Amino acid sequence: MIGPVTAALVIVTVTGYSVHRIRGWFLGQKFLIFGWRFLTGHPLHGHHVTDAGWLRHGQRALTPTGHATRWQHLPRWKRTVHRTGGTLGFLVVVVAFLVNAQVTVLVVVCLLFVSAGFLAFLAWRRLQGRGMRRSVLFPLHLAAHQVAGIPRATRAESWIKPELDAGGGILGVTLCLPAGWPSDARDEQRLAAIVGAKAAIESPKVTWRKDGPVPLLVLRHSPPPPGHVRMADLLDEMRKCKEHELLAGVGKGEELVTASLDTDSPHVAIAAGTGGTKSNIGGWLLLQVLLRGGIGLVLDAKRRLSYPWILKDMDRNLVQLPNVAYAWTTEQLHDGMCWLSEELDRRGDVAFAGMDTTGRVHANVGARQFTLAEELNLAVPRLKQYWGKNKGPDDPAKSPALTGLGEDAFAGRQVRKHLVLIGQALTAEVTGSKDSSVRSQCGIKLLTRYEAPTWKMMCGDTPMPPSPTQVGRFQLVTSGGVREVQTPQLDPVMARALVLAGNIGRLPSTVPRSLVTGIPGLDSGPSPADVTVTPPLPVTAGPRVMVTLKQAVERGYVGPGTTWAGLKMAMWRDRQRPEGERMSPLPVARDGNADLFLADEIAAFDASRR
Repeated sequence: MIGPVTAALVIVTVTGYSVHRIRGWFLGQKFLIFGWRFLTGHPLHGHHVTDAGWLRHGQRALTPTGHATRWQHLPRWKRTVHRTGGTLGFLVVVVAFLVNAQVTVLVVVCLLFVSAGFLAFLAWRRLQGRGMRRSVLFPLHLAAHQVAGIPRATRAESWIKPELDAGGGILGVTLCLPAGWPSDARDEQRLAAIVGAKAAIESPKVTWRKDGPVPLLVLRHSPPPPGHVRMADLLDEMRKCKEHELLAGVGKGEELVTASLDTDSPHVAIAAGTGGTKSNIGGWLLLQVLLRGGIGLVLDAKRRLSYPWILKDMDRNLVQLPNVAYAWTTEQLHDGMCWLSEELDRRGDVAFAGMDTTGRVHANVGARQFTLAEELNLAVPRLKQYWGKNKGPDDPAKSPALTGLGEDAFAGRQVRKHLVLIGQALTAEVTGSKDSSVRSQCGIKLLTRYEAPTWKMMCGDTPMPPSPTQVGRFQLVTSGGVREVQTPQLDPVMARALVLAGNIGRLPSTVPRSLVTGIPGLDSGPSPADVTVTPPLPVTAGPRVMVTLKQAVERGYVGPGTTWAGLKMAMWRDRQRPEGERMSPLPVARDGNADLFLADEIAAFDASRR
């Protein structure tokens, strides 16, 4: 019994020692180690860069940067097949060349041509989907891969499957998740929110399919807004909006869709094909400004056909609204756009004269001015031709009318001047500039009946939803995302009556006379915001608007984050300070049980505490 046990111990010892010596010898052979690592797809430095095994796909990178190539995430047996197979294939070609060089060269050339054609086809396919990868797939992959448990090096299109319509708009997105994805309700909500935001699917309809080996997350657009909205249905809601807000219409889930001239953008761009109701939405936006005491300038290249309710009464008489200047001939368009520059300078002078150290303006620069530049695709070529015929030898090559349009886009925000650029395709040339600088100032965009090139031009890499087909329906694009909205059908008779019955803003006396010839009995005297040429430059105080604290918050005299309770508490705390250090305003009157304050003093106090 002792003999066999002793023999077994000797055999085991000799075998272990031999293996140890062979291993030590092998580790000393750097070329053999290099060959083994190369042929089996292992990193040549000998350290794992992913957690992939021989049979298991890698799920995470082990490098200090947290990144590894897509190939290193493959199971090691696949990497072995790639490396060993490629090496053997190369050796076969070399041996075949030595045996019969002529046949080998012919076969290799044929294979190269076939491979080049196949690669060209693949390159064309990738080029076709480049826009979708840049705007949707890759951003979505980067944002969602950790939540979904997908390696960053995985190709985005391997697990993200967008569904497109004929025009390239995104109808829905399907995510193929790893088998056994350990999700909970919080992860599911987070992943759905990421996909909806990155794919521009507003209020998505989320469907989970967990049966089968691969869990699927499917997001599609929710039911659209109502098919028709009347202007009368939104008047009460429009009156509740703050002074700087524009009510675009009704969105999904019967929610009101608004945009802010203060926080979103001071300027608006409307792009739509023929019959896309551009003038309807332009008139609706202008109406809101007019009802709040603002003034308008309409640049209508369509010969006064865009907004007849501004110019005529029901008896077909020319009775222009007194708070809107209207240009329709090429000469009038030129004069009106040049006046934009003059009015900008005038308002800038008033603003500077009434500005304090902090930059707050205490002067009334004038009523909020809305300029509707209608059908620029028609107007701009005519303006260029007009200037080419009428400019003098010392005049600039560029029309001053187009210069005035651009100046309003760049510098109009602080002096309450706003542009609405309207056209079928608002290219750089249509906006009167050599680049997209004027169009890019319009952070509020309304689009309908668009194609992929128009969307790309207007919205950049923002994912494109399907183009609306319902009359009056637009996609509203702001920095906050894309929202589908059904705009109201403007009632011209009601709109005209509301303007005439409301607070009518006064046009500056500097407006060209040809733009106001339809206004009966127009007062040619200076407006309250005009600046005289007598030095020193006078400053006209703003209107003494009295409001309660609650009204100051509702009407937007305070910052967007200020609440009525917060403002009231801040004023109470300020009044606990010594009398010489108090900054809160004192009430000037009473409205029932509520104190009335001057609106500009409330605004100044709120600004001082932020």
